[in-house]
Amino acid sequence: HLIMDKAKTRLGIIFTLSIMAIIISVFVLSQPGKERVPASSQGGSTVIVPPHAIEVAEGIYSLGQARDVDGRVVEGFMFIDNKKENVNPNAVCGNGICEGGEKKSCPADCAGSGEPPATSTCFSVFAKGARWKETELYMIGSGIDTTVTETSLNTWDSEVSFDIFGPRNVSGIVDGRDELSPDGKNEVDFDDLGSGGTIGVTIVWGIFIGPPSGRELVEWDASFNNQYTFGNYDPGDPTMMDYQNIATHEFGHSLGLSHPDDTCTEETMYRFGDFNETKKRTLEAGDIAGVNELY
Repeated sequence: HLIMDKAKTRLGIIFTLSIMAIIISVFVLSQPGKERVPASSQGGSTVIVPPHAIEVAEGIYSLGQARDVDGRVVEGFMFIDNKKENVNPNAVCGNGICEGGEKKSCPADCAGSGEPPATSTCFSVFAKGARWKETELYMIGSGIDTTVTETSLNTWDSEVSFDIFGPRNVSGIVDGRDELSPDGKNEVDFDDLGSGGTIGVTIVWGIFIGPPSGRELVEWDASFNNQYTFGNYDPGDPTMMDYQNIATHEFGHSLGLSHPDDTCTEETMYRFGDFNETKKRTLEAGDIAGVNELY
């Protein structure tokens, strides 16, 4: 059962995605990308999505079915991550205090009271059981910081019993994210994602329906918007996007996590980012609970 959107029932999502896959399969998928205005929950921002993409949850688009390089039928999903100013202010709660006095923006960010260990419900996997079954190589495009990319990937790897990501494939050719069908490569690159507020996009292909034991991820691609300046945190530059901060979030999608509820503002997988933000470099209780739910 899919749990990408807690506002919908799990069975409803599965039924909807199955119907969409049938409809999308008769579309012509070779058209170029175009601008499209998503639901009002995106704060009126404009993002660039393929013409065949269908929004299935806030900031999440179905790319339909395709054939993997091994011939299996898989589905693709695109995750859109926007700048913080695009958030609906009505969806943000006030300040909260966790047990023990720890301050968080929202009570939902607090770990649970169970002992031991404390847990959090501030996470969402986009298909129960859909995860990597073995370590995946990745490759990076021009201008991407290799060391910081590895650091962000290792932030997730350090929470599980095996390396989900890496090592880097240094001989592969990066040709961009795959919106029509997977090509067998996991790629990280810069791309023009428009000026409408989108910071990064991650596409994940996999098997998301059927028995959870038969589900798995088969490919991921992450793109960072070259309309922004990416680098290291710099308080002297108010327009700097901290690459490690944004990359760690995008790679969470790559391993199978979706966006938690909008009240979970402190989690790395919270769906909005901002200039010179660094809190997504490290994982919170919900992020750790989510990756351990899958792995």
